Amino acid sequence: MPAACGVAVVIVNYNGERLLPDCLAALASQTIGPDEIVVADNGSRDGSLALLRARHPRVRVLSLGRNLGFGGGANRGVRATAAPWVCVLNSDATPAPDWLAQLTAAPRDERTWALGSVLVSAATGRIESAGDQYSAAGYAYKLLRDHPLDELPAEPYRVFAAPGAAPVFRRDVFDALGGYEERFFLYYEDVDLAFRAVLTGWHALLVPSARVVHRLGATTRSQARARFYVARNSAWCAVRCLPRTGPRSLARRWAAELRSNRPRRLVPVEVAGRLAALAGLPRALRERRAIQAGRSAAMEQIDALLREPPVLRRGPRWEA
Repeated sequence: MPAACGVAVVIVNYNGERLLPDCLAALASQTIGPDEIVVADNGSRDGSLALLRARHPRVRVLSLGRNLGFGGGANRGVRATAAPWVCVLNSDATPAPDWLAQLTAAPRDERTWALGSVLVSAATGRIESAGDQYSAAGYAYKLLRDHPLDELPAEPYRVFAAPGAAPVFRRDVFDALGGYEERFFLYYEDVDLAFRAVLTGWHALLVPSARVVHRLGATTRSQARARFYVARNSAWCAVRCLPRTGPRSLARRWAAELRSNRPRRLVPVEVAGRLAALAGLPRALRERRAIQAGRSAAMEQIDALLREPPVLRRGPRWEA
């Protein structure tokens, strides 16, 4: 493997035997290799651990024994590393060979806490995300989703959040923020973490030349499960993190989503997710008070990152 670059890679795995070979092969092919690779295994019951022992003995395996969710597995994986930067890489993601080389060469300022790659859809070859964006209306979406790759700008640009399948974080900032919120379990934990970074004056940098092919949904494989967690966790994220939040505007947004979302058979699942969010509302409000009390960024800075990057302000937006 080529010389290390100051970046550790953490892969959160749960029954990912079918996905790990491609992911690990892509890391082994890097022109500049990671300092170390840690697989945080959330109690897999397939052949994941046997595969890692037999074919990837240099990969450090952190066997957690039970499913702690994506955030729980990622937090423990990050704690097991020592590099100044750490990537939390989805097992269904395969970085291009020059991925780390492009990221580590990108110019960044002292308030850059995360480096983002362009996610390329494995199904279409088009952009899945050129940065994850958050709307002041209370939801996240993917920039340039379904657009061709040739619409990407040439130079890096600031974004609200690095796409969640392959973000590279400054380890000290990740630790200071407390990592992912583990009770989210799946989905929106990356958006919530990014929002807390924005509130304390940090920003992410999207590097268009860094590419990662992503098999969206391959790790979850349950549309109903994903819909439940997104409905619940997006509500908690909005309550916890939005500096200006009005219950009526959020309720109108959620009602509009319920009317428009397809397939209709999943509407009861979405309703269940919103009801679960309401059940957790008292705790989310307590957390909001602590998060907002720690806000150090000026509202002008926050508002700027809640708008799409100027270089991308064209054409339709595609909601996540």
